[in-house]
Amino acid sequence: MRYLMLVLSTPDAPAEPGDVPRIEDWVRDTYDTGRAVLGDRLRPPADAVGVQVRAGEVIVTDGPFSETKEVVAGFDVLDAPDLDEAIRIAAAHPMAYTGALELRPFWPLGLDDGVPTEA
Repeated sequence: MRYLMLVLSTPDAPAEPGDVPRIEDWVRDTYDTGRAVLGDRLRPPADAVGVQVRAGEVIVTDGPFSETKEVVAGFDVLDAPDLDEAIRIAAAHPMAYTGALELRPFWPLGLDDGVPTEA
């Protein structure tokens, strides 16, 4: 199963976290073994652009958009057999020590588990 792992920068990061793994080691250990298949850093929220269509008109809005203190700094797509393994992979990431990680399972189109797909 694939999981989107959002890498979050948080304002409450410890000043001097101990024993933080090196990102190079995490990348090697996950990408070289096929447990991660895609990932990258993201530009800051000020560089974001929002796109909406209302009454047939395309509306483009410059970021940032939310009043949150956490910032999505990057992402990885994990390929893990189950949530427990995805959690183990995430827990080894340096941002688990200095920020936060959010795991979201992919929900392939056509799979209906009783949750409405329309907003």
